[in-house]
Amino acid sequence: MLLLASLALNAPSTARAASGCVRLGWIQGGAHGLVALRGGERLPICNGGAVVGPGLVAVTAPGLEGSLRSPETRVDGLVGATAVSAGTLRGGGHANVSALRSRLEKTRANAMRLRVVLATILIALALFAPRRAIMAGPAAIAAGLLLSALGWTSLTLLALLTLLGSLLPWRALWLFFAVYLVVLVASPETQSLALLGPHPWGGGRFYGISNELETLLLAPALVLGLAGAPLVLLTIGWSRAGADGGGLLVYLAAYARLVPRPRLAIAGVVALAVAFVVVDAATGGSSHVTHSVLHGNVFDDLWHRWRVSWHGATGAWGRGLVSAGCLLVLVALAVRRPRKTLVDAFLIAIAVSLVANDTPQDVLFWGAISGVALRRAV
Repeated sequence: MLLLASLALNAPSTARAASGCVRLGWIQGGAHGLVALRGGERLPICNGGAVVGPGLVAVTAPGLEGSLRSPETRVDGLVGATAVSAGTLRGGGHANVSALRSRLEKTRANAMRLRVVLATILIALALFAPRRAIMAGPAAIAAGLLLSALGWTSLTLLALLTLLGSLLPWRALWLFFAVYLVVLVASPETQSLALLGPHPWGGGRFYGISNELETLLLAPALVLGLAGAPLVLLTIGWSRAGADGGGLLVYLAAYARLVPRPRLAIAGVVALAVAFVVVDAATGGSSHVTHSVLHGNVFDDLWHRWRVSWHGATGAWGRGLVSAGCLLVLVALAVRRPRKTLVDAFLIAIAVSLVANDTPQDVLFWGAISGVALRRAV
């Protein structure tokens, strides 16, 4: 009994918070961290109040030590509001929370500039060097990972590294996907905090592969052919790596077009996707994808995504015009003759992505640029 009492009194700081609430600010007597809130999301405070998002909120969790963490985010020092309400809040982290906040804010401030820089590079390459444009997406992602590992947020360096990486031959994509898989599994924070990443400050996706990254990697994945499918699907869909359920369907649909008898393959796409998720969960994998499939929330999640998608594409007139223009580019690619199998597979995947994912503006924008590059490259 004395031994049990001693163990209880000296339990590690990774235990759950003493209460289902947090205190505002970084004060003594608890674990420090940041909570990323979505728009309208509420964060309960220990004094009985609540903070309403969006935004990053500095908090202290009573009864814990170190920095906050939770399995939902996989980023030391950063958690979501659901971690507080669900009781999955943990301490024991070693993050410099002040530095983490500064880095997140800098990355967020550079988000639009990054899109402009990357789009300029990809459009120029798609028009004048389309084979290099295929490599530019993976090169930009790799550059973002390298800078993230070093703690840097320089757009100039990212642009230079992207241009240099685009000069590599297509066979280098094998190495890229293999290394990318290792990084996503072994160091998810590297992707989460990268300039080109899942944007964790928004309280949505904290880790893995976003719809933006998924679309940028689609054409490079297809040029590897069916031989590269196992590696690519593991990188995209495995919950310990990309954890992108929508992306899994997108890539399976594309690969179905590449097989000798695509009509038969299409019938097995959904079944294969479900089987992938079930095996993933059975082997200890856990993500929003496994929860949705195993708990029967797939159709509810799809309906929610469609509503979010419509708002995303039409919420602002400028965004709507850009999305409409990109859609016209994709339609032009679809009706152009002669037909190209890789281009058809790409367009099928984009169509599936518009149904399965919730950011059509990203899918259409990067899809139009990548589609032009792929058509001209093959």
